[in-house]
Amino acid sequence: MSVDVLKLEMSMPNAHFRIIHSSEPQKTYPVPPYSTIVGFLANILGDKEQIEIMLEGDLVLGALSRYDYITREYTWLRNLLPSAHTSRFGSSNNRAWQEVSEHMGGQSPVSIEVLNDVHLVLYIYHSDYALLETLQQNVTAPEKWYSHLHLGRAEDWVMVNSAAMISLIVSNNPADLRNSNRYFQWMPEPASAFGIGSYVDEKHYRELYQKIQGPAMLVTSIYRLVKVPYQEKKGKKIKTKSETIRNFEHVPTRLFCSSLPFLSDFTLPAVFVDPELNVPIYMADIVGNNSPGRGG
Repeated sequence: MSVDVLKLEMSMPNAHFRIIHSSEPQKTYPVPPYSTIVGFLANILGDKEQIEIMLEGDLVLGALSRYDYITREYTWLRNLLPSAHTSRFGSSNNRAWQEVSEHMGGQSPVSIEVLNDVHLVLYIYHSDYALLETLQQNVTAPEKWYSHLHLGRAEDWVMVNSAAMISLIVSNNPADLRNSNRYFQWMPEPASAFGIGSYVDEKHYRELYQKIQGPAMLVTSIYRLVKVPYQEKKGKKIKTKSETIRNFEHVPTRLFCSSLPFLSDFTLPAVFVDPELNVPIYMADIVGNNSPGRGG
């Protein structure tokens, strides 16, 4: 059995996929979250109608990542709100604090973890095969992008080395799985994994998910714009207002980078495999997952 996917091999000199609850330093995941990948694909499509097709059909994603080393950058966070400037400097016409000129609104030092010499491989499945063809064609058509290709921060440019349709096979042959520990990737829980029951044995996948060593995480995927009410107090008056926020959905996963363990019957689990890299590929349902373990 096999399933056809679009495979993008990419490299990045630097990358930062922020762990949102980290502050000092701002830490990074070793793999881009699904939400970051969705934004990257939307940028490549560069067309609202095509993006809607991507988000309305069945969208499935997998990602591999490896890097050479981690460094720490020191930079400044700045606030451009007029109220922040007045609070910091006491006047809109002043920019000196303790006789030292600062950025408008004030500035705070922060350190950021950065991955260096990053190699990424993305796997995209979609129920509309024409969308995958459009993505493949647009990779080399920068005039169709919304902006330069980047993942996460705007300064983290992406270089796409290849874009090709390949077939992921299902295998438990040790030779096909031999490079499992070379890449970090998200392993979605069984209810969010692509192909469970139709391509991959559900019982074996559940046992594998329980056995692997890796932290459990909720990874952001797609979001909806939601209006959230809040109260603002000015003097004795309280006004109820609303603000639009991004309300993200999350995929329960484990962060995985190791060899596959044997199952209780002393066999290796049969999973999706990239036959070119000899790496197991764990694909997550991002959109269109109305039933757990849906196959493609």
